[in-house]
Amino acid sequence: MNVEILDRITESAYSKARALKPDDISVISAYSEESMLRFSNNSVTVIDTLKEAAVFLYMAKEEKKVIGATSTVNESDLDNFVDRLFSSIKFTEKSVDYVPLPKIRSNPSPRNYDSRIEKLGEKIADYGGEAINAALKEGAKRVSGVLTANTEAYKIKTSGGVENSDKVTSMSINVRAFSSTNSSGHGLSCAASLPNFNGVEAGSTAGRFAKESQKTGHWEEGEYELIMGPTVTADLLEMVGYSSSAFRVDAGTSFLKDYLGKKIATDDLTLEDYGAIEGGLAGRSFDDEGVPTQKTCIIDKGMLQTYLHNSSTAKKYGTKTTGNAGIIAPHPWNLVVASGKSDLDETIRETKKGVYVTNNWYTRYQNYLAGEYSTLPRDATFLIENGSIKYAINGTRISDNIPRQLLNIKAIGKERKWIEWWEVETPILTPTLVIDNVAITKAQL
Repeated sequence: MNVEILDRITESAYSKARALKPDDISVISAYSEESMLRFSNNSVTVIDTLKEAAVFLYMAKEEKKVIGATSTVNESDLDNFVDRLFSSIKFTEKSVDYVPLPKIRSNPSPRNYDSRIEKLGEKIADYGGEAINAALKEGAKRVSGVLTANTEAYKIKTSGGVENSDKVTSMSINVRAFSSTNSSGHGLSCAASLPNFNGVEAGSTAGRFAKESQKTGHWEEGEYELIMGPTVTADLLEMVGYSSSAFRVDAGTSFLKDYLGKKIATDDLTLEDYGAIEGGLAGRSFDDEGVPTQKTCIIDKGMLQTYLHNSSTAKKYGTKTTGNAGIIAPHPWNLVVASGKSDLDETIRETKKGVYVTNNWYTRYQNYLAGEYSTLPRDATFLIENGSIKYAINGTRISDNIPRQLLNIKAIGKERKWIEWWEVETPILTPTLVIDNVAITKAQL
């Protein structure tokens, strides 16, 4: 990866901004190289390499703030971008929560970089082929999906004296396998290093679910004990992470409003955020203000401990930043759910009336403040009766309320896996989750 481009564009944007004499400047440059493989009908269809560079710029003058981004990074276009962004300050109002960028010194602490992923190139096809063969071996007839190997580098320079850089890698595969009856299964694997990536397991899981869901049967609407696989759990708890942003609380789009210091979930649930964690898939050693990122416990044994803050929201709440800036809106980096004691097979044996959902999509919120949502189970979904899986079911919809679900967690799995894909943008290390009395209705498709 040609990371020298980061030094050039960071310094170019910063120098141009400084000449305009704002009170605050934060320049973050990003450069990524992604090898991508698509496969369909058991064959590789596309192998491509994508390279992208971008600059994110924040400036403040007389307590007025502007922020912008550009992917056009030659010197003249960068100059024009900085000029236009600064000139827009006159159209903004003073921020009541304005705080100068912190004046700190931070040392680079890059983690989760594996040169083998960066150098993979077209060898990515070998890993795609292994996943396809694993799904076919389990009984699938058709296999499709996407495999990516990504390297990202970041550099920050601020008027507070921060100058830092970071570099991360990740590898991810999503596999959908189909049986002869068009029943389907989903599997994924994502990791920051090549040894922790397991495309074979992802293919095997998708193929097995596709085969096991061929037998389908009747079911009735009603309340069920819901067993959510890690992919589904990640979709639910990612929203908990988003809702812990102090910005979302103030904006009235968080169901965690007024819960600070109060019980929000069962005692078994602990949820943490890490700016950088060994094995994590994203995050940085610094946030958008240059503050070192850290471990932040959001929920500890069911109690909401803190919101996620940048300097502005921390000032409003009378606390310290948690290293989660977004200049405008704090956000989580890597969410981690503490493991529980439950085993999936034992959970199924103990379930009298339940539904096991392995994947979902089209999660939509009817009321963010109340946490009311619905989502559609996708791929293999199973009906459980009297301690065993009876058959697969189709056409289901889950409609519920996240605060209610958090207080009705019955069990948390022992095994965890990293989840990140197009339904879950914030990486999350999560186990299976079991929730009591969840409404399952017929989906109107």
